[in-house]
Amino acid sequence: MDPHRQPALPNIQQTARVRSNFSDGFDGYNDSGSEDDDTHGLVINGPSKQRKISEKKRADNAIFEHWIEKNHSELSKGPQKPVSDGQFGRPWADKGGKRIIDRAREYQVELYERAKHQNTIAVLDTGSGKTLIAALLLRWIIEQELEDRAQGQPKRIAFFLVDKVALVFQQHAVLSCNLDYPIEKLCGELVSSQHTKAYWDMILEENMAVVCTAEILNQCLHHSFLRMEQINLLVFDEAHHAKKDHPYARIIKDFYAKDEEEERRPRILGMTASPVDAKRDPLIASAELEGLLHSRIATTDDPTAAKNSILEEWVEYSPLPPPFQTALHCRLFALLGGHELFQKPFTSSMKITGHLGPWCADRFWQLFFAQGDVLKIEVKTERNLLKGFTDNEVLDSRLNQVRDGRALVDNYQLKAVKLDEEYLSSKVIELVNLLRKYFAKENTSARCIVFVQERNTAVLLADLLRQPGLRIRGLEVGILVGGGRTDGGPSKKISFRDQAATILQFRRGELNCLLATSVAEEGLDIPDCNVIIRFDMGATLIQYIQSRGRARQDNSVYIHMIERGNREHKKKSVENEVQEKLLRQLCTALPEDRKLTGNDFNLDYFLKKERSQRVYTVPSSGAKLTYKQSLICLATFTASLSPNSDISLLPDYVVVPAGGGFQCEVIMPQCSPVKHVIGKIHSSKAVAKCSAAFEMCLRLIKGRYLDEHLRPTFMKRIHAMRNARLAVSSKKTDQYSMRIRSEIWATLGQPAHLFAMVLTLSNPEVLPRDSIPLILLSREPIPQVAPFRLFYGADQTTAVSCVPVLKPLRISAIDLDGLTIFTLKIFQDIFSKEYEPEKASEKLPYFLAPASGRHGQDFSRTDDVRTIINWEVVERVRSTPAVEYKFENEPEEFFKDKYLTDPWDGSRKFYSLGRRYDMRPTDQVPDGVVPPGHRSWRDVGQKRDILNYSVSLWSKSRAKCVWKEDQPVVAAELLSVRRNLLDDSIRAEDMAPKQCFLILEPLMISPLPVDVVSMAYNLPAIIHRIDSNLVAMDACKMLGLDIRPSLALEALTKDSDNTDDHGTEQINFQHGMGNNYERLELLGDSFLKMATTISVFTLIPESNEADLHTERMLLICNQNLFNHALEVNLQEYIRSKALNRRTWYPSNLQLKRGKHATTESGHTLGDKTIADVCEALIGAAYLTTRGSEHPLDMAVRAVKVMVANKNHPMTRYAEYHASYRKPEWQTRPATSPQLEMAKRFREHMGYTFKDPALLRSAFMHSTYGPMSFERIPTYQRLEFLGDALLDMACVDYLFTNFPTKDPQWLTEHKMAMVSNQFLGCLSVSLGFHKALLHASSSFQRDIPRYVEEITMALALAQEDAERDGRPASTYARDYWVQCSSPPKCLPDVVEAYVGAIFIDSGYDYAPVQAFFDTHVQPYFADMGAYDTFASKHPMTFLSHQMQSKFHCTEWRTMSQELAPATALDELADRVTTSSGDGTVRRVVSCIMVHGTVFASATSVSGRYGKIAAAKKALGILQDLSPGEFRLKHGCRCSAGETGGNVAVNAEAHGTAI
Repeated sequence: MDPHRQPALPNIQQTARVRSNFSDGFDGYNDSGSEDDDTHGLVINGPSKQRKISEKKRADNAIFEHWIEKNHSELSKGPQKPVSDGQFGRPWADKGGKRIIDRAREYQVELYERAKHQNTIAVLDTGSGKTLIAALLLRWIIEQELEDRAQGQPKRIAFFLVDKVALVFQQHAVLSCNLDYPIEKLCGELVSSQHTKAYWDMILEENMAVVCTAEILNQCLHHSFLRMEQINLLVFDEAHHAKKDHPYARIIKDFYAKDEEEERRPRILGMTASPVDAKRDPLIASAELEGLLHSRIATTDDPTAAKNSILEEWVEYSPLPPPFQTALHCRLFALLGGHELFQKPFTSSMKITGHLGPWCADRFWQLFFAQGDVLKIEVKTERNLLKGFTDNEVLDSRLNQVRDGRALVDNYQLKAVKLDEEYLSSKVIELVNLLRKYFAKENTSARCIVFVQERNTAVLLADLLRQPGLRIRGLEVGILVGGGRTDGGPSKKISFRDQAATILQFRRGELNCLLATSVAEEGLDIPDCNVIIRFDMGATLIQYIQSRGRARQDNSVYIHMIERGNREHKKKSVENEVQEKLLRQLCTALPEDRKLTGNDFNLDYFLKKERSQRVYTVPSSGAKLTYKQSLICLATFTASLSPNSDISLLPDYVVVPAGGGFQCEVIMPQCSPVKHVIGKIHSSKAVAKCSAAFEMCLRLIKGRYLDEHLRPTFMKRIHAMRNARLAVSSKKTDQYSMRIRSEIWATLGQPAHLFAMVLTLSNPEVLPRDSIPLILLSREPIPQVAPFRLFYGADQTTAVSCVPVLKPLRISAIDLDGLTIFTLKIFQDIFSKEYEPEKASEKLPYFLAPASGRHGQDFSRTDDVRTIINWEVVERVRSTPAVEYKFENEPEEFFKDKYLTDPWDGSRKFYSLGRRYDMRPTDQVPDGVVPPGHRSWRDVGQKRDILNYSVSLWSKSRAKCVWKEDQPVVAAELLSVRRNLLDDSIRAEDMAPKQCFLILEPLMISPLPVDVVSMAYNLPAIIHRIDSNLVAMDACKMLGLDIRPSLALEALTKDSDNTDDHGTEQINFQHGMGNNYERLELLGDSFLKMATTISVFTLIPESNEADLHTERMLLICNQNLFNHALEVNLQEYIRSKALNRRTWYPSNLQLKRGKHATTESGHTLGDKTIADVCEALIGAAYLTTRGSEHPLDMAVRAVKVMVANKNHPMTRYAEYHASYRKPEWQTRPATSPQLEMAKRFREHMGYTFKDPALLRSAFMHSTYGPMSFERIPTYQRLEFLGDALLDMACVDYLFTNFPTKDPQWLTEHKMAMVSNQFLGCLSVSLGFHKALLHASSSFQRDIPRYVEEITMALALAQEDAERDGRPASTYARDYWVQCSSPPKCLPDVVEAYVGAIFIDSGYDYAPVQAFFDTHVQPYFADMGAYDTFASKHPMTFLSHQMQSKFHCTEWRTMSQELAPATALDELADRVTTSSGDGTVRRVVSCIMVHGTVFASATSVSGRYGKIAAAKKALGILQDLSPGEFRLKHGCRCSAGETGGNVAVNAEAHGTAI
């Protein structure tokens, strides 16, 4: 086969991996593979087959390309932040900024590896990820501790020490979110009453680590509640505090240094942005810190090098005046100057006049006396005076002074503030101007922190910026100050909860400027900023470095505000510069092995020093592989492994000390043909990394995965359908044959025996006349048909039961003759079809007979069919073609309960009621009688008498007949015929018989009893439904599936041309067809996804998630289902036509009289309809055997039939597990961390893992994999499996519990259940976030933030419940909906855990169902709470708006990758991260409306770009009326023709549903 030729869909491309032609390049290399070997499953990509596109889409493409070319320079300015699923958890959530780091940087990995083996002080700038290093080290220490405990060694515990109480809560939250081990938090308030030996024994017994203030541990050691040898790790956060008598220093001096057993001393990790926190020589301070902590400093050449580019500015303000007293100050001092409690406020007020200005000083007093503070002052005054035994008169006088002071301030008229030195200091005026500069812009993205020294300053500046005269548009200010005592001002005591709430508001964007004291300089997790203003200068170098470290966004600005001519300010600036310079010199002077240079630092320098560099030259081409080039070559190869351009794969490098130098191991992604290689030992880490890359490249060349030009040949297998359109158009239709009748009727000839099926009604009273059951007799046994309903108007309905009798009826020729005549008589008299009786017994497909029993009788137990047939009626009809009317004074009874037919008009059928003695044939027809339809009645001059009413002959024929004018008149009922009784919309008045008056002479009296006729009128609906059931069962028989008939029929029923379109008028709707396939299709789609997921997961164990997704898509795509359906002619069995009264008759008989039957043998079906029916049949198969001994076998067999692919050969559910082969990593003995993790999960989740490695793998993120000694895979494959399992559980729940809801409702509510938003919430609720194994800086930051937010949302929901008088446990379970979306790893591990328990249980679905019932379902007890969830997705909402509001169908989404405009742009696009090289991918997406780009966005992928473009489009549309929209865009869509019910092409527009 031509390797570049695409075979017909859906076959998989079979071309083998192409070999390179330079096999002589490696002498002695053995390659035993053959050219036909497909074990690698990889091919060179052939050109994809072009698919046809419409002229309209071609034109839109051309317009879009021209628009991109025209706007290229603007679009090329840089991509937006990559938009992800997480950004759309809340509607219209906008987030910007730079790309985040998704894995540990190399210097972090290096520092982590060093800290494992020696005491280390990490000197890194604020925001450089020191906490991530501590978390990684803490996990490693704990896992080593578990191994030690398993060997019987005494228990030890780790301590994470902080300097502030607020940091206890913050760091505990971070570590708890990243480590699934018991971690306690302690501060003075928490342990003051429990400081005992028993308490600390409990802490040691129940926890693996403690986060606490240093003084807590210091006191614990002093009391010998714990000993130093019981501690395995000491982490000192902000380690620069370790000096003098600080608790950090005391712990080391008094306990660590005096422990003589050095081997049992705990490991130490210190973390700081600078070893200097005072005006000291950095060299001396660093040496002292190293000596005290028994550690070695490790840093980069420049500890601030990891920070982003920051522009520093110095802004001068005019000299400030000395403090002075304002008029209000003087008057208050006269009243309260001698009051002890007012000494500090008066001092503060004086200071404020010079520092902030007189207006602020007076405003200070207003805030001071506000909000009930006077009452507190009165209480303090009373308490202080009573201590000195002051009499009541003095006490009252002092209290009155306080009240008078309050009254004075209340009545003081403070002028409206202006930006003038009469009101404000020059320093404040300069600050306001700076804030205006950055915040007054339209759509500003500024996020600012203003650092001040005192709390009063923060409070007053925040208040000032809220004043009407100075308020800056776009600026939202907040206050962030410490939790200590207030400093004689209006600020209240701040709790950690207050601080957390302020930071959360800042993170959400509700605040964008914080006025902060030194509390914001270190420790607290404050979101990244891009403007830092140092309103008050910092006192030390550490304050300068830490506050500057808050500017973490690119191109941030750090502003020093200094007083013009102030020598002290200039001196401080110079001192900071000098000390920072000395710090850099210190770092530069450190020995080489103590620098965190990373693995690619100064590479050329080190390579020049290496004389042992190797070079490999490819013999056939001369291509040269060097040490340095090998890094680029390997990065290119690794990137080629990903079939998804949105996923960037990178090699991981782990460098460790070895043999006097360094050795590196390179670890490749799981999809690589070579997994890992270790390089040679070199003197530098950079060259060791090159050595590993070089060795890996040699292995790839040997395996011919790199060609003779060192380009990748190893590409992921691309199937023939990979580049094809796997979906089918919902609009593409074709004409197909349609089966009208079942194959069961094809058996003809003279029968010797017949099989009976009794037709009975559950509620025969709804019929206008009494009725008896009829018996349907066939040559072959008719399968069981499910009961179905007939409708006679509102609330007038009955179920039809088709009861088969097992034993056949042996019949004689006489019996057969009677049954034939009886059957033909029913067709003739009731349905006006007279058939040729000759050989009719051989041609009739079935026979009819009256039953001798009544409705409600149990006919299924009948042993002899003969006994239930009313042979007397059969014989009467056989012997009496018509009842004779002799006009010989027939008795009264003769005129009652007769069935009358009009021999000339088949539409006129009557029931006689009795003789009317008061009427004559020549009497006028009474008013209210329905006029007949024959033409003669409408002739001018025609008599309107009873006689003429009874005759339907035309005028000429009528003239030839003479009727007796003295014959009796009979009261009768005109029957309503030609009604589709399967249609539930039928009206009762249409079914009611209409009274009339007749003479019998022109009519025929049928020998059929009225009760037989009454039942026989239901035959068209009954036979049609039986036929439909039988055709559906024929389809199942053809497919080899034993599906319940009612479900089979539902799966094959299509009742309109746009069955899939909800919320729009159904086109060509077919009434009375029963349930259509849609609900079953949703269920079957979910089972199909689950079954194929399990299959490809099992059969392709080496493939990663992307490969598995592609393999699954080839199985489940509509194109594949459609193709295989056509191969077996499934389209012929689909029911798309309602009951037609001219098609249900037998087709083999010769018609003598009556209208010929119509044979509709064709129907029009959409491609997608046929594919949907395949999924519906799978859903029907699933429901058929649900609850049986092997509940899933039938559905599994259905999947095999529908997908017809080698990757799903299973026909029984047990075959999935039988095909599973445990990978090597699952067969190893479990490690102590794995066993401990399994134990915790057993206690918490109730499931016991037989294979703990599976559980560990379910929480192993790709960033942690290279750092794990366990060598187990990441959770991606398990997540892929668990996603499908959880999807099935959700759909099954919705399908079962909401039987009346349509598929759109089910789909929208399923979206809530499987959304990342909900699963992230569930992950936190179950504590899964603590078990996640990762080394990602972004996760370490984002997970605690999300946990904080979701926890707060839960607390508010519980408070709302209590406020409503309900228990807190009854809180609204949808509290997560309004939270921002979680880091994607959190929902991922939920799905991975589900996949893990499924594999561990031997592919038992029961644990999956139990997980859903216990942990998921309770959130969705009230599904009404999620009615609007799906509609909030931007693409879905845009689709609804365009359809329902603007009635526009000429719109689509489009995406195209943006190429660099110039070589310089391409160079700018290249970015180097610490984990490897990558390229920024820019994709332009747009919403195209009537050939015009309506809205656009740039992102890193088309998917996220379309979402962003949809949001912009919605923003534009919200200001437009439908009329304005149509006028502006020339919209002439079909709203006027369809009344606004326009069907939207969901595929073209890409809705979320």
